[in-house]
Amino acid sequence: MGTSLLTNQSAMNALQTLRSIGDNMDTTQRRVSTGLRINEASDNTAYWSISSMMKSDRNALSSVSDAMALGKSQIDVANATIDKSKEYLDKIQKSLTTAYQKGSGDIKKIQADIKANMNDIESAVYSASLAEKNILGNNGESVRIAGSYRREGSAVYVDMIDVGGADLNFAKKTTDGKFDLTKGVLETVFAKDINTDDTKKISAILARINKADATAGDISSAESDLITNAGDMTVKDFVEADFSKVSAPTMEVLLKAVQGKVTTATSNVTTAGATLGAAKAQVTGQIDYVSKLMDAVDKGVGSLVDADMNAESARLASLQVQQQLGIQALSIANQNSQNILSLFRQ
Repeated sequence: MGTSLLTNQSAMNALQTLRSIGDNMDTTQRRVSTGLRINEASDNTAYWSISSMMKSDRNALSSVSDAMALGKSQIDVANATIDKSKEYLDKIQKSLTTAYQKGSGDIKKIQADIKANMNDIESAVYSASLAEKNILGNNGESVRIAGSYRREGSAVYVDMIDVGGADLNFAKKTTDGKFDLTKGVLETVFAKDINTDDTKKISAILARINKADATAGDISSAESDLITNAGDMTVKDFVEADFSKVSAPTMEVLLKAVQGKVTTATSNVTTAGATLGAAKAQVTGQIDYVSKLMDAVDKGVGSLVDADMNAESARLASLQVQQQLGIQALSIANQNSQNILSLFRQ
């Protein structure tokens, strides 16, 4: 086609080239500014869809990680309560040991000291609550902690870690919001009159001994029954009893029996600590695993949608050169039309 005043083919080609270069520059600049190669569905529908689902999974994993961190804190609170309970039980054991050579007046002081330690244990169990959950005051029922998240197609699964059971049954919460510690691992400390035969209950036998008109024979018979049923005496029975008329030999039998109950409670609390330790190790391991899983998902998303900044930088420099050359080409194409004027000059 010859030179035309109406249609400048060279200029049109140069403009088309500049438009293409401009579009490519817009794309490259967007990638540089956002750091993303796939920023919206129109960039690549398949990659955008896959990466969006992966991001959703990553957010779910983050929520699970937060839930596990809270669960770990709840375990830590329960563990602190177990440690304090064992400490108070050790103090009770020590007080009972010192009672062997004491008179009735000193026994009352020891009873008051033991009762104070029992109150401290109860207070610690009350304080073991965090985020409306008390692992130790749940009547042995499991407290469920989110452990992991997985998606298989359209099905979503949140795996749970159960923390609880009989080993962690310190108390049962009653309808009035109080805790009942008379069952479970501390039963031998907080229960009272556990014998089902009313005549053989510790309080009933002691009442016979402390009866105002009790004869020596009555007291001797009652002490014999007391020794026979000494295994039923709990720490609660001990601190509430009046031992003023009980003979020293019988008192030694009772002290040994109560110390055995404290030893049982201490063993139960130690077992609870071991159970909680295993649960904490499991939760800690899952937190670490989920953290690594989130990092892996982030890497997977990045491989799909992240821009290669070195390549984009080089591409941007190349496009800038192309744009400059395109502008020069357009200038040359427009100059050809001006040359026609020279044909009409005299």
